Amino acid sequence: MQSWYSFELDGEVCRVEKEDTHGSLAAYLAQLDPCFSHFADDRAGCCPQLVVMGTLEGDRHRFRVIDAGGTMLAMLAGRQVWTPEGIRNAEPEHPVNLAFLDRHFECGEARVDALIALTFEGYYRPDLRRQGQINDQFDAIESRTVNVPAVRETAAQVFASTEQLRHEAALRAERSGQESTVWTGKKDIFGDRFTKQLFRLAERKTLHYVDGSKRRFFQPDNLIELLRLKREYPDSLFVAGGTSLSRQVGAVEYPNLISLEGVKELSSILTSEESWEIGAAVSLTQVGEHIGRECQPFNKALRRFASRPVRNRATLGGYLATAWSSGQLAPLLMALNARVILLSPDGERDAPLSQFYTASGRTILQANEVIRSILIPRSNVSLLSARGVTSRLCDVYTVGPRRTLCEPYATGAFAIELRDRQIAKAWLAYSGIGEKPERAREAEEFLAGKAWEEKTLIECLGILHRSVEVAERDAPRSEPAYRKQLVGTLFQKFFYQHPRPDSVRPESLTATGEFARLDEPFFDVIPS
Repeated sequence: MQSWYSFELDGEVCRVEKEDTHGSLAAYLAQLDPCFSHFADDRAGCCPQLVVMGTLEGDRHRFRVIDAGGTMLAMLAGRQVWTPEGIRNAEPEHPVNLAFLDRHFECGEARVDALIALTFEGYYRPDLRRQGQINDQFDAIESRTVNVPAVRETAAQVFASTEQLRHEAALRAERSGQESTVWTGKKDIFGDRFTKQLFRLAERKTLHYVDGSKRRFFQPDNLIELLRLKREYPDSLFVAGGTSLSRQVGAVEYPNLISLEGVKELSSILTSEESWEIGAAVSLTQVGEHIGRECQPFNKALRRFASRPVRNRATLGGYLATAWSSGQLAPLLMALNARVILLSPDGERDAPLSQFYTASGRTILQANEVIRSILIPRSNVSLLSARGVTSRLCDVYTVGPRRTLCEPYATGAFAIELRDRQIAKAWLAYSGIGEKPERAREAEEFLAGKAWEEKTLIECLGILHRSVEVAERDAPRSEPAYRKQLVGTLFQKFFYQHPRPDSVRPESLTATGEFARLDEPFFDVIPS
């Protein structure tokens, strides 16, 4: 066991010795230097304490904005961290710094720092190309004191300059057949101090660390070592993104922690013709980047889940293990007919996600088991045709006090497989209604064999109202009667947005999309 580890902080190696395994990055920074005093934990509720993490995800180097108050310090071993102060000082002429020079966003310094971190990540994102993505990039800034239009205008200018740079690099790489490395971010097209250091990052090493209180933190790099450590330290706790545990310092103490992030088998996505197998330690952001273009409802659900800094750390396996009864992703995964693969020293077992939750806050996961992966079937034309299905409709809807950063009242996810206009199979799943996320089995059985038409919808609403049980909740404005009404209302919205079998893209029920134009590029189209 070693009593130290290191990570890069603002371009310099930072050695950590005997620090609390439960401590957060924010707490460490606050005591490290007076210039970081604003990272003090008691200010966490006022404004997100955002920094940028440089990391290697498979074969791709990425900058990810994270919340320092929600990130365990030990999980940064072998990674890079750039604070807003470090970004400003390292390259004052960087486009992000220039964009914030002498600009007024009608907010305090703490929120300007958060804006810099979010803009910095967006500047290097190879996938940020649409108006709606700018909104999602800045959804961590929840304040009435920020001039949002000014932020969007500034960000669009910064991101458009990146797009021009990337386009020119792609033209140069096209001659050698390396164009794809530019658009996927595998190639350093910037050549600045930040990316030069980022692309020097190597794979993370195994870590066996003990703090000053003799608590241990393990970061194994393979499944065999992971299971061995769990057998040797049965009281240990598995941690994936660690977004919730780091906020509980002093309230909950675990003698030993085992990180899943370094385990290669848990940190990859395997794609086959029939499915995606997503490792339990893959972040929600990575999942969305990998499957979101083909499975658009997943990215739609992600946009209502927390904020981008949280999604950059939270993992799909960790989300399932928390058994959040109101979680937005569980109903969609049920509608996608996903399965959970569990691993223990005794071997593997798997179960449909609809059978994973057993009661409020509980799952079928046993003490010696870990979620290995989540298997999500794909639904392309060839696979549907092989089953005799002509089309598959799928969508998800969430109702809450506000768009993000809140406890949802309810989420409904629905999928219908059709043979012409006849329903071959249906999936109707809800969270926030009962004690756990679950499917409406009676309504699903009723829909099978029926025509996809308004008459069927009306008959199904009565079955949903009768069969779906509503649990008591303490949240304001979410009385049982209201949530009971949402069971039917959300399914009605699904039908009227997908009234025809060929209506894979939902019809807009309002004019909001026409005014917002979220799917349009925020830059002038660059000629090829």
